[in-house]
Amino acid sequence: MISLATEGDRTIFFDFLPLSFERVRGMSVRLQLYTVPGQVYYAATRKLVLNGADGVAFVADSQPAAIERNRESLQDLSENLAELGYDLASFPFVIQYNKRDLPTVMSVEELDAELNTGAHKVPTYETCATVGTGVFPALKEIVRLTIRDLKERREAAARAPREATFDEVEPGEGMLSAGLALAAQAMEAEAANEAEAARPAPPLPPEGVAEPEAATEDRGSMTPGVSFASCFEGPTRDVVQVLEAHIIEKRWAPAVRLAAQLVHEILEGLPGATEADGPTARAVALGLDGREFLRLSRLASTPDEAVQQADALFALHQVVAARLKVRSL
Repeated sequence: MISLATEGDRTIFFDFLPLSFERVRGMSVRLQLYTVPGQVYYAATRKLVLNGADGVAFVADSQPAAIERNRESLQDLSENLAELGYDLASFPFVIQYNKRDLPTVMSVEELDAELNTGAHKVPTYETCATVGTGVFPALKEIVRLTIRDLKERREAAARAPREATFDEVEPGEGMLSAGLALAAQAMEAEAANEAEAARPAPPLPPEGVAEPEAATEDRGSMTPGVSFASCFEGPTRDVVQVLEAHIIEKRWAPAVRLAAQLVHEILEGLPGATEADGPTARAVALGLDGREFLRLSRLASTPDEAVQQADALFALHQVVAARLKVRSL
């Protein structure tokens, strides 16, 4: 278990524990458990971790004096999920009523009336974290709910059209072109419209002459000569060209490191940001995907031989996404 201590009061740790689980329908399951601090000061940390969670176990303090903090934290959870496009009422979710070993605690009925209301009541468990009472039953239930939800989402995704991902691009001479095309899928409509407006209209064929079949193909498709440098200004444009040159010449690791540096420079230049705001907090504030930002940071410190083509293309995508987010401010 990895524990990263933070400043302030007790019980404010960011913990990560990977666990193997029994096979489900012939597939192996790996759990990644994260715990985050409950204090209001660390709301950005909770939001970042939540942007990638498949289920939540909400740990409530059973003491009467903590009921208001419990309500605020539960509301914070609901709002963060809503910003990510989820409804707490349909999200895999259980509640742990903790500190049940203390003499002056609210009854389960009283806690339910405050925290587990509405049409969608969730499973609740009485726990004592210091000795582990009730913790694993709660874990077992949230795993069950999460796996069921993932199964339902997977079946729904199988019925819907699916876009390709970076990891599915086959290596070859057209790797950069394909990778940039995939990155372009994530670009916002503003950049797409600007590119379309800048493209000169093709000449019309003489009257009575049919246009060749090859000319009817989509003129908006990506080509190996495309560059995202036009999305940037000043010296940064030159740096992006160097980044793309790294990819063309198959220097994956330098490309990733340069991309990570560019993203951090973009975040440092955010209007209204202060020195107290860390890169992760700025990334969340900008609207970047928290999981992808963390992945880029990890890739930047990965040994060169372990960095792949898809990693470099993913890093380029992060640079473009950050730039477009800034332009939309």
